Amino acid sequence: MFLAACDTLHDLVPGLRPADEDYVVKPVRIAEVLDRARALLRGRGGSERPEGMPCYGDLVLDDTTCEARRGSRALCLTPAEYRLLRQLLANAESVLSKEQIGRHVWGEFRAHGAIEKLVARLRRKVDHEEPALIHTRRGFGYWLGCPDD
Repeated sequence: MFLAACDTLHDLVPGLRPADEDYVVKPVRIAEVLDRARALLRGRGGSERPEGMPCYGDLVLDDTTCEARRGSRALCLTPAEYRLLRQLLANAESVLSKEQIGRHVWGEFRAHGAIEKLVARLRRKVDHEEPALIHTRRGFGYWLGCPDD
């Protein structure tokens, strides 16, 4: 990110065509600097994330500590919720049946009601802010991802 005294960065460095979030013009507004820094981190996969951490958008799992974050907010997950979220994340954009979820989370088949309650609890924690990441495909199962608008 560049801090520029000019209206455009092109005036400073001819030929350079940065994205809109690559520079901030003086006088700076702290909120704008923070928003642009977040945009840069999102666009580059979040350089603050250590290598190998599974993530989808602003959702990050830390398998070494079994903790999850959505943006800057820590998600307080139960072990079953964490295993479910890990499975959804590992299969992002793919629908998982209730049978697949039950066998992965508990190692055995569970009644559909138990799976629906677990998904509902996880959804309340993960999808507290937009965009919603956990979705239902009626008659098929659940999936993690951003639906096409």
